[in-house]
Amino acid sequence: MFKRISQPNLFLAIILVATLISGCGAATDASKSISRGAINQGVIVQAESVRVNEYLNYYEQRFPEPVNQPLGLDLRLGNTHLPTSGGEIWLQIGLQAQHVETESRTPLNLALVLDVSGSMSSSDKMPYLKQSLMVFLGSLHPDDIVTIVAYSDDARLIRPAQDVGSGNWIRQTVEKLHPGGSTNLHAGLMLGLEQVDENFDIRFSNRVILLTDGIANEGVTSADRIAADALAYNNQGIHLSTIGLGYDLNDHLLSTLARQGKGAYHFVDSAQEMEKVFMQEVEGLVEKVAADVRVSIRPTRGVQLVSITGFDGHIPADGTQVLLQDMGAGDSQVIMVRLDGQSGLMGSMTIAEVTLQYMDIFAQKPREIYEAVTMRVVEDGLYNPLEDIEVCRNATIVKSAEALKTISNLVDNGRFLDAWQLAYDIETELRRVSSVTGDAQMVQDADLFQRYLITLVTYLGYGSSEAQPTPLPLGEQPQRWGATPIPSMEDLPTIEVQ
Repeated sequence: MFKRISQPNLFLAIILVATLISGCGAATDASKSISRGAINQGVIVQAESVRVNEYLNYYEQRFPEPVNQPLGLDLRLGNTHLPTSGGEIWLQIGLQAQHVETESRTPLNLALVLDVSGSMSSSDKMPYLKQSLMVFLGSLHPDDIVTIVAYSDDARLIRPAQDVGSGNWIRQTVEKLHPGGSTNLHAGLMLGLEQVDENFDIRFSNRVILLTDGIANEGVTSADRIAADALAYNNQGIHLSTIGLGYDLNDHLLSTLARQGKGAYHFVDSAQEMEKVFMQEVEGLVEKVAADVRVSIRPTRGVQLVSITGFDGHIPADGTQVLLQDMGAGDSQVIMVRLDGQSGLMGSMTIAEVTLQYMDIFAQKPREIYEAVTMRVVEDGLYNPLEDIEVCRNATIVKSAEALKTISNLVDNGRFLDAWQLAYDIETELRRVSSVTGDAQMVQDADLFQRYLITLVTYLGYGSSEAQPTPLPLGEQPQRWGATPIPSMEDLPTIEVQ
């Protein structure tokens, strides 16, 4: 299906497309948990808070661990066969970063910048801030250097830079924090960045972790100004990660700071989310392994590039390059690509060429992986472009994220019945696909959409019934999710990337 060949001397003008998209999930995955929080609060998920590829990358992936290199490239088709008459093709592009042995992790020069303003006094903010730090403490090494900065009306250096040691001093400092006053986020962030800059060491991982609701109302409050001032430090090699707390957070500011700071952006709204971020994914939070990560996709003659999940713009049919976020140890990223294959002769056919390029942080040199994607063209017959369980799973997750955006727009336009019906259809589809993938997260998502129906029914009532699925045979790819065939997708509309 895929053949790995040495990189030819390609002379291709590829157009750069920047797309939002954190084995462990990607470093940036707040969109999913923010959406979940809104539904649990009984409010409409705002379309602008749903970043589709970021939403998708919240989920666990099961890509193979790379061997002898920091990143691995895993390509997978929705169906390994294409009818002679052509049809829709789904290509899943998976990236997996190597895990790093705990004892060999790069030491940290870290500033914890903590929001202790009055807006943090609610039960879903300050308690989670303290508990998150206690969980995170278990991942620190005795020789890591930590500075603690707190801010409300102004910024305060609570504890100057010192070795973690036993960590007791961090526990005692965190336990004494009490919220009050206004929110001078700019002052706190700048003080944290300055402290890391004063102790900057090329042998260390120099970074700031900001825990906040991101609501700035004192000092410099412009999100653009805050981001611009932080960028000056980011460009000097100080990475910035943001942890959002509370449902009324400034999502745009926190996502912007993390993206330009080449760090993580997470949203913590539960004990389970704390464990996910500060235990399961902490390796990627503190240890960067790959920078300037890019994936180029070039369809071959007779195949057209239709869409890339998470990019809402014109995609050149001849090929494009996707700029992804930096990757930490153990991180994974996935991109879903939809192509259109035209009619062709029976036999093996190369449909696309995919190239992964990145900077190896440890070796300080660029690396490249090139693969050609092939399908077997067969006689016309019943064709399911999402026959593969794993690709179907991720396409369904994408569809649920797209639905949240669409529902928001439908509600805004007073089309309440259409919004309710779409949520109902997505719940049904999530349950159908989860029954064959065995993915507990998809079951939870189906329950979440069921809860969303209760919110939407306050606008208008609901009805409809479940469609009965018809099983189809599996393709040739070894399955990493589930053990039974995916039911028919013939009744599903094509997913359009927004």
